Amino acid sequence: MLLFALAGCGGGGGGGSSLYTLSATQSCMQHAGYEAQSVANPALPGSAGNLRVKLRNVQSVLEPTAPRGGVIPHVYVFLVFEKDAPSALAAENKAVDLAIKSLAGLGEGATRAYVRSGVGLQKNVFYYSPTGPLSQDERSKVAACLR
Repeated sequence: MLLFALAGCGGGGGGGSSLYTLSATQSCMQHAGYEAQSVANPALPGSAGNLRVKLRNVQSVLEPTAPRGGVIPHVYVFLVFEKDAPSALAAENKAVDLAIKSLAGLGEGATRAYVRSGVGLQKNVFYYSPTGPLSQDERSKVAACLR
């Protein structure tokens, strides 16, 4: 499912008149050493596109030195680029709704505030990890390359 447990500091919006673009952000991410590629996202299409960014490498669970018994760490962050800040906020609201419904379907309860606390929103970009709340380090990596 798209948003198993969506959760970073949502609710931003950012001022300023310049909007972030997928191509400039992707270029920055790649220059910083992260794998970044444009992807299709039917649930959150993004009027200006979607970007998947691999923020860290993880070992295969079959490797002898791989950690056992834990949750797979956040590997990907997805960025949804919209035409303006209100559209990015609408994407965030839709994603939060999807996450809450997904969790409820698994018998897990989550408040809207909790889910929103784990996503990011800056100007015209909404971003999230499909595996849980974004850490401050992950948010910083994304924010540093928003262009």
